[in-house]
Amino acid sequence: MKSLTFLIRNLACKAIIEHRALISMEKIEVISYHLGGNSFPIVIQQGKRKFLVKLRAGLSGEYSLLCEWFGNRIGSLIGLNTRQPYWITLTDSLEFNDIYIEVRDLIVKSLGVNIGFDYFESATAFDVNKTLPIAKEQQVQIFLLDLLMLNIDRTNQNQNLLLHNDHVFVTDFDSSMIFNNLINNKDFSENEQILRCFKSNPFYQKVDDIQLQTFINKIKHIDYEKIIFEIPNELISAEYKELICKRIDDKITTDWNLRKLLDNLENIDLETELEKNIRINKNREKLEKLVSSTHNRKI
Repeated sequence: MKSLTFLIRNLACKAIIEHRALISMEKIEVISYHLGGNSFPIVIQQGKRKFLVKLRAGLSGEYSLLCEWFGNRIGSLIGLNTRQPYWITLTDSLEFNDIYIEVRDLIVKSLGVNIGFDYFESATAFDVNKTLPIAKEQQVQIFLLDLLMLNIDRTNQNQNLLLHNDHVFVTDFDSSMIFNNLINNKDFSENEQILRCFKSNPFYQKVDDIQLQTFINKIKHIDYEKIIFEIPNELISAEYKELICKRIDDKITTDWNLRKLLDNLENIDLETELEKNIRINKNREKLEKLVSSTHNRKI
């Protein structure tokens, strides 16, 4: 494994990064990788610190990086255990001849800004059905955050929860549709396939008015403009950031359509296993075509 150089844009040192392109020149190594899922993450190490890096050339494409940033930042601000995201730039100086060829190709295609998290060495998958239950209030907030994010990837089979140091972390927002909604102005609130995904969420439940209003009050006070403008221009141009912020303002006035989504969920039946498999295959084909056509497109 060869060394590679990277940049970390961290909220805590935003001002430093604006004046210093490179925080550290210490030796960095790719120490492991994973070929499963949509993001094909790699684990890199700098000194004693390790990062899980999700590659922009993964199957979910660049929108997935934006969704990870947005979902994890919002989750943390409303009191959920989400992971601190970092903008990590992989440079063209890296060498990786000893790495598996598929990973090598993905890294080459992912040169530039990617998203990363502190790597949890001892983390294990948390199963809400088999482990000590999560508090009711937390379950409601996770479900409503998934609705806001239009996150269709949290299921009983794929709960995307990690247990680390006795804390449960809510992870993996990369399959969310929120930026497709914000950038392309698409309304998914009546899409039956997406609504069925929400109804398959392990935290799906009846949400009463008090629970919903408590969540709405929390998300109303978030500085969304700050979150959006902390995304590197390499991923979203300033013009699109302005557009996204305007559409978020519109979302706030309608409480992110959460009431409408919850009402529509009441009238949706879950699909059969055969229907689900057919849908998954069709969606994967569409996603692969979309990603292949947008990998080189600057937003």
